[in-house]
Amino acid sequence: MSDGRPETQRMGLGVSPGIAFGRAYLIGRDTMKAPRHHVEADDIDEEIARLHKAIAASDKQLAKIKLKLASENESDYHIITAHQLMLHDEHLVGAAIEYIKTELINAEWGLRRAVDDITRVFDTIEDPYLRERRSDVEFVFERVLRNLLGRETGPLQPPPDAIVVAYDLSPADTAQLHKAAVAGLITDAGGKTSHTAIIARAHEIPAVVALEDITERVETDDLLMIDGSSGLVIINPSAATVGTYRDEQRRQVAAGAKLHAMRALPATTRDDVEIRLLANIDGTDELDDALEYGAMGVGLYRTEYLMMQADALPDEETHYRAAVKVLEKMSGRSATIRTFDLGSDKLAKFLTDADLDEANPALGLRSIRLCLAPIGRPLFDAQMRGLLRASAHGPLKIMFPMISGVAELRAVRVIVDQLMADLRAEGKPFDDHVKLGIMIEMPSAALTADLLAAECDFFSIGTNDLIQYTMAVDRVNEYVSHLYEPLHPALLRLLGSVARAAADANIPVTVCGEMAGDPLIAPVLIGLGLRELSMSAVSVPEVKATTRRTSAVDAALLVTAILKVATAAEVRALAVAYHASLFVGDENGGKGPA
Repeated sequence: MSDGRPETQRMGLGVSPGIAFGRAYLIGRDTMKAPRHHVEADDIDEEIARLHKAIAASDKQLAKIKLKLASENESDYHIITAHQLMLHDEHLVGAAIEYIKTELINAEWGLRRAVDDITRVFDTIEDPYLRERRSDVEFVFERVLRNLLGRETGPLQPPPDAIVVAYDLSPADTAQLHKAAVAGLITDAGGKTSHTAIIARAHEIPAVVALEDITERVETDDLLMIDGSSGLVIINPSAATVGTYRDEQRRQVAAGAKLHAMRALPATTRDDVEIRLLANIDGTDELDDALEYGAMGVGLYRTEYLMMQADALPDEETHYRAAVKVLEKMSGRSATIRTFDLGSDKLAKFLTDADLDEANPALGLRSIRLCLAPIGRPLFDAQMRGLLRASAHGPLKIMFPMISGVAELRAVRVIVDQLMADLRAEGKPFDDHVKLGIMIEMPSAALTADLLAAECDFFSIGTNDLIQYTMAVDRVNEYVSHLYEPLHPALLRLLGSVARAAADANIPVTVCGEMAGDPLIAPVLIGLGLRELSMSAVSVPEVKATTRRTSAVDAALLVTAILKVATAAEVRALAVAYHASLFVGDENGGKGPA
């Protein structure tokens, strides 16, 4: 099996689970360099024309890719749209043209200078998700550069069952690779929130990133084994190693089939406490998967992707039709739709045109703040009217993101009340008692949850942001990433206080961050009194299996023990031991130990 070369192992970051075997298919090992030379003043117009022609060609190529994706995966579609928007961003194109004019340099060099200016800004951003968007600018640059140089920009065509090896993959590449039936993806760069990771998980392709120099270690047609859970990559595995991991692969497939067979069973604890497992979705195309994996409804529909298309912004009818489609597909199951969370890294064209020039957009005019501002208010009104009208078609819940306190919530309620009055006057039906709730994702909201609970119908805890804001930690910074810990005592105390505030006010509370989809953490959340968990659809079966093996009483005892220890490591040790105990001797797939 080793093809005469020794077996070697590398560890990276597992971002999409599963074991895969395949022959290496290397792409992009030779990074293109932008040629650099000065031009005569008389040639400036020609260089600018070359740049515009390359941008137009790039736009056309992305539009073609997007057309193929439009009916398959809306998340991928909107990522490509964002790249199209970058092609026309004045910070990129205008800056490149200015460099060409003032420094008398060729189009390729001018473009490279403009890109370098932008990426330096990204390098200073603390938020990990935003900083990883630096790669998007590089992907756009590479596509335009290829068109400037007349290089091939067609789709990747690896053979079936290959493992793609690259420095990094653009969203356009990754989104198309699942159609080529590749076995897995491994890259030098990337992180848990890189597009390679996001799209690989969405298409259930095992993937390992952050391997640093895997493109230098692997040769074309090397046999590879990758474990997308642990981050292990084995190059030229021996026959014994292949046998071991084939057995593990079969075990995982069998376990997955057993979990999938549970999709119609309730997520009820051994002492008959019902836990509602819901799905987070980015678009209506994901609804079938949510139902297939056994989700009981939609806990979070991120509507901002409707707003990030290159064409006209969605109007009231567009929001209405999208929401109705979700409700019809759910057939009586509840659906929580979040109003648009734009700003920061999620930029619709009207925001790029506005050129807000915020020093720290992650903490700036975004989410509900944007909705309440003059620039976003018309869009918010149109969305709210559409959602309110859709509420007449089923159990719709409307959720507002990034609420910092009661004053902000009251400002939103004033707008909603006025829109309801307008719809009544127009004779347009809606649910007068539609549920209105908020995201708890800032410490200010968590600490005043009792006050907020008195003025809304439900909570949803966005743990991803709550962890980062609470711990003031950049999870991809190698010096402090160990502090990004969902089981930190401070975070668990905040979650417990929010759960108690919701219970005291008799309103439901959902956890919709990454924590909700972690089967190790599920018993802790149940022990804290949380009864609704919303997650990526693929996580539902495993969390359900854990839920059906625990008991709410035991989970509460676990939390009692957890709240007595002082460090995240001690909390995790208790959680790991408890989770392991649930599966001891339990091979029958039933509720609880045999």
